[in-house]
Amino acid sequence: MARVSLVWQAGLLAVAMSAVGCSGGDGAVAPPGSGPEAAPLQAAALDTVRACPGGGLVDAAFRDAALAMFRQLAVQAPGRDAHGAVRMHWTPGHRDLQGQAWYQVQAYQANLSVVQVLRTDPTLAPLAADWLRWQARHMRAVGQGQGVVFDHWLRAADLQVAACPPALAGPCPFVDSYDSTAASMLMVADSYHAVTGDVAVLREAAVQAALRASAATVAALHQADGLTWAKPDYSVAYLMDAVEVAAGWRAWARVQQAAYGDTAGAARSVAMAQRTEDATRALLWHAPSQTWRHAVQAGAPDFSRWYADTVAQAWPLLWGVEGPRSGDAANAWRRASARWLGADDWSRRNVDAAGFWWPAAAVAAQCVGDTASARAWIARARDAWLRPEQPFPWTFHVGDLRWLLWMADPRGAVSGRR
Repeated sequence: MARVSLVWQAGLLAVAMSAVGCSGGDGAVAPPGSGPEAAPLQAAALDTVRACPGGGLVDAAFRDAALAMFRQLAVQAPGRDAHGAVRMHWTPGHRDLQGQAWYQVQAYQANLSVVQVLRTDPTLAPLAADWLRWQARHMRAVGQGQGVVFDHWLRAADLQVAACPPALAGPCPFVDSYDSTAASMLMVADSYHAVTGDVAVLREAAVQAALRASAATVAALHQADGLTWAKPDYSVAYLMDAVEVAAGWRAWARVQQAAYGDTAGAARSVAMAQRTEDATRALLWHAPSQTWRHAVQAGAPDFSRWYADTVAQAWPLLWGVEGPRSGDAANAWRRASARWLGADDWSRRNVDAAGFWWPAAAVAAQCVGDTASARAWIARARDAWLRPEQPFPWTFHVGDLRWLLWMADPRGAVSGRR
């Protein structure tokens, strides 16, 4: 993949913040209800398309075990810097040269999980509030990477927080993408409000500033064609990122409207979402194959590759972005997944080269009426993840809860979308 160097200038970010209604004319954050009077946006403008219904496939015992695992991954240590973090897995992801174990915290995966955890069990909202505050504390405030929560690590012995623990291999500090990571935080704020009706947490100065910085970062990554680059120094526009960015803009619009009374800003965010979706259809749809490119810079999809070419076909379907014609998103998944049958049946074994489970594929299968494959995947995951001697073993990770719980019925009344 081609990489180019960009300077992440404060001026660029300031322009982006202004574009999405993140500050007043003097640079100060506008208080809720300030600015010109305007009628609230219609709900249809703020909402996203619901790709397919959730629930009905994962049994209550499996659902409750998954929720218990989330509670285990959420760190509760009042007064400590680690308080509120959500770990990637319950086992350490790194050991330093002294043998000290470190747990990974990856904001994007945790955010996806929290969105669905909230909708499945609203009583866990206090953990979501703590997670929002943790992200606000650990977001880069200025310079390169501002508005993004990079990966962090917690030392198991004492919960010390570090961006780069000793002897960690690979680039550090690190985040897989700026655009999806920032957008995912906006989704958490939206889901938190949807299930609680509470705006107090979203109005806390640090949380509000972090959310505005996330929105500004996404805006700064938008290119003239309407899509976002994954990072300011990584000039690739990905399909999976694009549909998550569009969902993030719609989520931010709802937060702007409900928490901050910013109707004009919400309208701009809805327009950004629509622009992103339009660009996704125009630039990422591959007409000859009637499927999606996984990136603008990619050629025709190669469905002998599970990731990214095949998996990417699920993302527009899951996030409610349609192709040029009605039904295109569903048909793209059908065409791509048809390659993974028989000995390569994705529902019967982990076909990902790294061994990951990809429960999103089961949701996509359910979306297109392939309930048998979805049930087969769930039965296999249930057997592997509910073993008493080692529940939810790696390669399960916290982000898998997003899609597993999508297929479960909620524990209580839920306000908002699934």
